[in-house]
Amino acid sequence: MKSQRQHYFPILYLSLLLVILSECSPERNNLDNTIIASVSGNNLTFDEAIKNVPEFLLQEDSVRAIQAFAHQWVQSQVSIEHAKRLGIQNLEQYQNKLSRYQDQLLESMLKEQILETNVGQIEVTRDEALSYYQAYREHFTFDERYVRFRLISTRTRADAENANRDLISGIEWETILQNYSINPDLQLRQSTQYWPISMAATEIPPISENLITLGISERSIIHFHDNRYHLIQLIDEKTEGEYPELDWLIPQISEWLKLEKSRRITNGYLRNLYLQAESNNEIELLNVSDIEQLLAQ
Repeated sequence: MKSQRQHYFPILYLSLLLVILSECSPERNNLDNTIIASVSGNNLTFDEAIKNVPEFLLQEDSVRAIQAFAHQWVQSQVSIEHAKRLGIQNLEQYQNKLSRYQDQLLESMLKEQILETNVGQIEVTRDEALSYYQAYREHFTFDERYVRFRLISTRTRADAENANRDLISGIEWETILQNYSINPDLQLRQSTQYWPISMAATEIPPISENLITLGISERSIIHFHDNRYHLIQLIDEKTEGEYPELDWLIPQISEWLKLEKSRRITNGYLRNLYLQAESNNEIELLNVSDIEQLLAQ
């Protein structure tokens, strides 16, 4: 009887919170800051839980979804606190990995910022895509297999496994991306296009290699690459020898041109940074002979 009450009261409390939130908007701010879980002085607020629970779970059973998230949060915090007591954060391996992750995040966010500030130069008009097609139309036959696929990249393996589970369950692809992807908008856009198999997901070599062997609707295993977890599913394919329709081809060309513009802008920006650092004598780089001598020692 006691265990039933322990489960009943948290559920009742969360139910009341959700009802109040839906009916009493002036009190929303106070309720958002309501603490629903706490571990060693670290608090989880109602608002933080709402923001982190996938939308489809909130729609199915919001109370139990929030309670499950709060329970997972508590378990995580208990582990984190134990790791701190063991002094793991002071280990050299931890500091090295932390520094590497921070550097990768800085570089990644710099590239995002470069593209955000040049968004007008990246857009591709239909006329621009048509002009490209007319200039190179002899090249636009299916001289290789073209594929359409769903690719998701996540920060954790748990997110990748959850995404795989949701794919099996038939959850909407856009919902899965919003819940787990590190770049949902890009990966949603990618999933609407056909790609030459030689160009498909080439930025993630193990995924690109796995894609070649997949059949329609088949999913890859979860691959770890560049500190991210990746999963791909083959959706459709057009075989060698088929001829593409123009209405199908123009969006593909637009996407390819957009990606090429993004690469050109980003690479140009980074190249200028390198040249500037070089002119300011900020770079020291061993030549080939020096490296050979080091290897010979």
